[in-house]
Amino acid sequence: MIIVVNHKINNPESFWASAQKSLPELPVDGVKRIIQVMPNADNTAATCVWEADSKEALDKYLRSKVGDWSTETYQEVNTAAAMGLSV
Repeated sequence: MIIVVNHKINNPESFWASAQKSLPELPVDGVKRIIQVMPNADNTAATCVWEADSKEALDKYLRSKVGDWSTETYQEVNTAAAMGLSV
């Protein structure tokens, strides 16, 4: 499934360092890949597009990588109605 994650980042330095370290390890159990990363100008927020088995699997993965450096909201994408999404 394709999932959009909105990150509100309270520790940008640690969050992005973890991302740089962790993302090359994909795929992992329940999380296939990250499709797109779109941070804001000061890196305190980001919208990311992921492919994962479920929102729960993705949240478990993210919690293990970014802990309390951010809070997230998740939205499963209706891929049949999506426009411009390459999967």
